[in-house]
Amino acid sequence: MPYTPWFPEPGSYIKYFDSEKKEYRYRRLLWRRDPLKYPFRLPALTTGTKGNPIALGDINPSQSKKHIYLAYIGVKPGFLYYLWHPMDVKTMKWDETPDDINDDLQANLTYDESPYDYPTKAIGIEHDRYPSVQAKNVSGETKTPEIAVIAALYVVREHTDLTPDELARLEAGALRSYPWDFGGEL
Repeated sequence: MPYTPWFPEPGSYIKYFDSEKKEYRYRRLLWRRDPLKYPFRLPALTTGTKGNPIALGDINPSQSKKHIYLAYIGVKPGFLYYLWHPMDVKTMKWDETPDDINDDLQANLTYDESPYDYPTKAIGIEHDRYPSVQAKNVSGETKTPEIAVIAALYVVREHTDLTPDELARLEAGALRSYPWDFGGEL
């Protein structure tokens, strides 16, 4: 049986930090389609080389249809994968880069952390806030890096469309909400 990661059920609420408004916001998940699969091959790399960042614009959800995605990213072994989410903000990094630690030992994703066939790294994707990825070959031979995105598409009710009662209950914790990360600076 093919692996499908966990996705919240329709009717659930999500909570996220709106980096532009600098506040927590909520959405209600109305309808879900899953799994959406997006296998992607990056250009082959020789040992020790790093490719260029590749924007995954093909997985940009529609704004007019009020779609968002919860996407799990899995990677093939032999590479360090650097993730930007959205495509201009590097993720998994410290606020201050430690000078005494090699960059390759931090701020990357490996097969052991999120395997290609069983991805565990989850990100929320909204319109024009899709990720990009860059690979570095650490395998000892020329290889082709690959990623797999397994996602669920959701139709949502936006924060501004939720009732005052829903928002009050969400903020008080009387309604459960799942935290989602749509990337960017906090």
